[in-house]
This record gives sequence, C-alpha cells and structure tokens, in this order.
Amino acid sequence: MKYTLIVKERAKAEIEEIASDYEKKREGLGYAFWEAAETALHDITANPLGYAIKYEVYRTKLIRPFPFLLIFEVKGTEIIVYQCYAGRSDPAKKYGYK
Repeated sequence: MKYTLIVKERAKAEIEEIASDYEKKREGLGYAFWEAAETALHDITANPLGYAIKYEVYRTKLIRPFPFLLIFEVKGTEIIVYQCYAGRSDPAKKYGYK
C-alpha cells in the first residue's frame, strides 16, 4: 500500500528548532540531526504499521542516534506526523496523550 506523508507545521518547526540548537552546539551537528530526521521519516513512510501503537492511536519513531521521537498516526493511507520531542520526556504528560 502506498502512503502519503503529512508532517504538521508543529512537527516541522520542532525539527527545525532542534536542528538549529544542535548546529549552535557544534557545526555540522544540526545537519546530522536533519539527515537523521529525514531518514526516520523515510522509514515511517516505508513501513508505518511496523511501529507499535503506544498512546491510543499514536506510534513513535526514534530519530537515531539522537534522543528525539516522532509521534505519528496512520489514518487510512495517510501518515500524519504531529510532533518531535525529547525521548526522555513523557509525551502522555507533556502533550496530553493517554
């Protein structure tokens, strides 16, 4: 089945902000994060149902080797990425997922 990837503005802004913060820490690190995020998005698109549901209907994908997760949902043939957040935080508390 072919899926359409939709990355919400909030997730895009979070990815850009994280990349910018990493770049300020060390030149090239922001670019490395951006590439890792792109790889994670590609992986999600290739096999969205291969990720376990963790919060009601939401699935997560780690942006390796960085400690950030993408939260997404599969609705029919659409993959909707809602957020990118620090893997050390609890999204159920931070964003109201149960």
